[in-house]
Amino acid sequence: MKVLKAIPTLILLAAGWTGAHATAHFVTIQRGQSNLGDAVHGQVIPFTLPATVNMSNATAFSAVLDLAVLGSTYGYNEVYINPPTTVCTDNGSDANQAGSIGMLQKHEDSNLQNEWAVNHIALSSSFLVPGANKIMFCVRNSTGGLDGNLDNIGLKSIVLLYHTND
Repeated sequence: MKVLKAIPTLILLAAGWTGAHATAHFVTIQRGQSNLGDAVHGQVIPFTLPATVNMSNATAFSAVLDLAVLGSTYGYNEVYINPPTTVCTDNGSDANQAGSIGMLQKHEDSNLQNEWAVNHIALSSSFLVPGANKIMFCVRNSTGGLDGNLDNIGLKSIVLLYHTND
């Protein structure tokens, strides 16, 4: 009878020893508000990740960027992780495409353009590196260019969730 009671415990212990488990962590990149638009069309923010950051491109180990965006009305406002350059360029000739993790969600409804919207961007952890990293935001005009009438947006509460190999 004692053997039957011990079997479930042994199974649980064996299951705990049989695989590596990635642990989820987060880093707050920016808490306060910053504004981008005609005067300032790009923002680069450095952040640091631990040596154990998981850099797998497997979907199960994806990272997630969460942020609040105000007033995004154009569909060409882009986010980059560790881009090749830190200069925003025209969408048609984007020199930073290798670091792009996607576009910010735009507000189709003009009634919502004065409301903060939460954006979630799932990205491959292969964009991340141990140590120094950078995130870049670029705003563009309604055609994806940088010449005049750029979108005026606010950004705040920027948080990156990631996995480690711990």
